[in-house]
Amino acid sequence: MVSEEASRSRINDAVDRLAGEFRGRHSSETIRQFVAASFEAYRGSRIADFVPILVYKSARDRLGALTMAGGGSPPADPSS
Repeated sequence: MVSEEASRSRINDAVDRLAGEFRGRHSSETIRQFVAASFEAYRGSRIADFVPILVYKSARDRLGALTMAGGGSPPADPSS
């Protein structure tokens, strides 16, 4: 099982990777908001070992959708 500290470290790494992928399209703050919303959706999950990769993929998908839509505000519901 992954500790919460290790999960947070891996999630911070995901923020850094996403910032590189979406450089010039989304601010670091927007990326952090998406990652935080995705993390909250998985908080307390029984699959804690996989939370960091699920958070990364969820945030990446949502940021990609936002890019395709031409920008705007992040959706309020991270599961949408």
